[in-house]
Amino acid sequence: MNLGRRTIAGGLALAALLALACAALAILSSWESAAAQRSERAVAVSVGNRYACALLDSGAVECWGDNDAGQADAPSGRFSAISAGGYHSCGLRETGAVECWGASDLGQTDAPAGRFSAVSAGGDHTCGLRETGAVECWGYNDTGRADAPAGRFSAVSAGDYHTCGLRETGTAECWGASGYGQTDAPGGRFSAVSAGGDHTCGLRETGAVECWGYNDTGRADAPAGRFSAVSAGDYHTCGLRETGAVECWGYNEDGQTDAPAGRFRALSAGFYHSCGLRETGAVECWGGNDFGQTDVPAGLREAALTAPATGSGGLLDRGDEIPRAGLATLGAALLSLLALALLRRSRRRS
Repeated sequence: MNLGRRTIAGGLALAALLALACAALAILSSWESAAAQRSERAVAVSVGNRYACALLDSGAVECWGDNDAGQADAPSGRFSAISAGGYHSCGLRETGAVECWGASDLGQTDAPAGRFSAVSAGGDHTCGLRETGAVECWGYNDTGRADAPAGRFSAVSAGDYHTCGLRETGTAECWGASGYGQTDAPGGRFSAVSAGGDHTCGLRETGAVECWGYNDTGRADAPAGRFSAVSAGDYHTCGLRETGAVECWGYNEDGQTDAPAGRFRALSAGFYHSCGLRETGAVECWGGNDFGQTDVPAGLREAALTAPATGSGGLLDRGDEIPRAGLATLGAALLSLLALALLRRSRRRS
């Protein structure tokens, strides 16, 4: 009789163990689901001609808006950078390879083999920065926009008809169409450069923005004060203040300079609209919307609801404070204690 009771008690203990093991697995599954949800935040955004693309922290690329040439059909797999151009897009694979998609009638998507550290898609051409510091361009070259000069650069930006690069010394150098002075880079040191339609803007090491080239719409009239980033669009320009606020200037018929209030950590000015990346990882766009280019996919718009602004303190991150190994250890300890309690109780009864 005692043996039967012990057998029953042992069975009960085993059943309890199995039930708690299932609960532990459910907890881990929930943890993984939350982690997957959080990984869909955007880490970069790039605006092209009536479309835009975002790089997610999972490495995937998601695009929306005009897709007549397939420029929004981002390939699967992981990327480390993204650039939206006129009617084509390019991404930098984690391996350093460049992959482009969309219009290729002028060779703008025919990326050369080898490793790059950056890529920039322009109107009908593309330029990449080799890991050696050399700039290599491909695509339409009627204005010499793809004739990259020799030497080492630290950054490159492809515009509509011209290209600019930032030398390792901090000086800006531009090539291609210069009918409006868009390639006449001023002397001195810059920390960033952005080539637009017929104008170019650079970020001085002091934080001041300086623009040159065509200024019919006021696109080159950079406001005073300090910025941390600048993006030259086709007829307008946007800058990111050190406070996180976005300020835009130039052509505004479609509302592309009407930047929303609040804090951002990145921005991109396109042809007729602009987009910014909130500190939460949410993407917000403004301006012309004839092709749905400001209709950001719901998952990217709602990132603020599922992810904290600083990467800590939100609901998901508070759950992350108990890592996977910690959950497993805690579950194992609870299982052991319950099993021991059940066995002791069965012995007392027997």
